[in-house]
Amino acid sequence: MPPKRPATSPAMSPSIAKKIRKSLTLKVKLDIIHRHERGNKTNSIARHHGLTPSSVSTIFKSADYYEGW
Repeated sequence: MPPKRPATSPAMSPSIAKKIRKSLTLKVKLDIIHRHERGNKTNSIARHHGLTPSSVSTIFKSADYYEGW
């Protein structure tokens, strides 16, 4: 049987910062949706707001939820 891993792995190292989740305001989410509807590319919208392209995609995939706001 192989030996167990040490209790401290590189992922648990104190030098690696934990990611902090950002909470976006409704205003920012609506701006992302409107920019997408105007034809802006996902990457340019993401850069503008300092987000990842996947976060932007998730927001405009759920655009129908925000339509009533």
